Amino acid sequence: APPPPAPVPAPPAAGGATPAPAPAGIPRTFDATPYANRTATTDEAAARFLLQAQFSASTAEIAEVRRVGYAAWLGQQMGATSQSGWDWLNAKGYADPFDKAPFYDQTAPGDYMVWNQLIASADPVRKRAALALSEFFVVSLSGLDFSWRSHAIAAWWDLLAAQAFGNFRKLLEDVTLSAAMGYWLNTKGNQKENTATGRQPDENYAREVMQLMTIGLVELNPDGTEKLDGAGAKLDSYAQSDVSNLARVFTGYDFNQSQNQPTVVDGRTIPSTTFARLPMALTESRHSTLAATFLGTTIPANTPGATALRTALDTLFNHPNVGPFFGKQMIQRLVTSNPSPAYVARVSAAFNNNGSGVRGDLGAVFAAILLDDEARGPQGLTQPAW
Repeated sequence: APPPPAPVPAPPAAGGATPAPAPAGIPRTFDATPYANRTATTDEAAARFLLQAQFSASTAEIAEVRRVGYAAWLGQQMGATSQSGWDWLNAKGYADPFDKAPFYDQTAPGDYMVWNQLIASADPVRKRAALALSEFFVVSLSGLDFSWRSHAIAAWWDLLAAQAFGNFRKLLEDVTLSAAMGYWLNTKGNQKENTATGRQPDENYAREVMQLMTIGLVELNPDGTEKLDGAGAKLDSYAQSDVSNLARVFTGYDFNQSQNQPTVVDGRTIPSTTFARLPMALTESRHSTLAATFLGTTIPANTPGATALRTALDTLFNHPNVGPFFGKQMIQRLVTSNPSPAYVARVSAAFNNNGSGVRGDLGAVFAAILLDDEARGPQGLTQPAW
């Protein structure tokens, strides 16, 4: 049999899909006028804000928050920059395949990298947001069983940090094509159906991207409460047929080794680290040619893989559940486990429209979470369930 065709890099979908080292941040400006609690009137209030927005509250930071106000301080911090996790690993020598410690086969460097990013970075607000995102878009370092797994988790961390104040649609695509996610949820090596053998596309990512990363299990109101039918029953947000059809979109992808420069160490061929950072590559002949119907959208048969991916991710991104589903979980990771429906609705509205007609602006979402009067007001200090 002839050898399979070499994969080619996946053409970027809407917004592009490129390696994502943490970029230079762009300061933001947020309108404080809708909020009653615009400035910290006490050191304690400033410290509370800081410990929701980042990881610490120094005397100098408390004074600065009190001086400029919550919105101005937050906008400034969104422009802060620091070294990426990938660059930190390389600077510490963890990309050396000849070191007596086989770093290419270890998870410890990845652990060191994450702790350094959380403790020592000069952009802790971005890193706090990235940490919250990492608990929503989940990949486990211990579950990555391939060479340079620590570099793969660094690339994963960096793409979360890069899009922490970017756009959810771009982040969703970067997540989908990530080498780490591809391995974690079986998109890597996922092939189209084969009628002769009975093989069907793996459904793992198709299920999880809906259930955990975009729309959740049940239909939601804009305030995060569950929609009910006439009998008071919850409404499923998707069915098994949606999973099986969507799975066809995520076929044909694998690690992108187009820039690989392998090294032989003690008789073992070690790839270079680059593949761990590149978006997965698409081999069109391994991509499903069947039509895919899910969530009210149909991708026609024989649609090219990159086009199918764009349509699928656009469909998920534009689902009305995403704002309340994502927004509530970000509130829970930064402010309170029990936000009111009104709080969720305000954050969901910021997701749907940042005030300039843009959907999915994560900078606007995190600002809406941290500046909201429910976060800044005193009620949470006296309510045990909050």
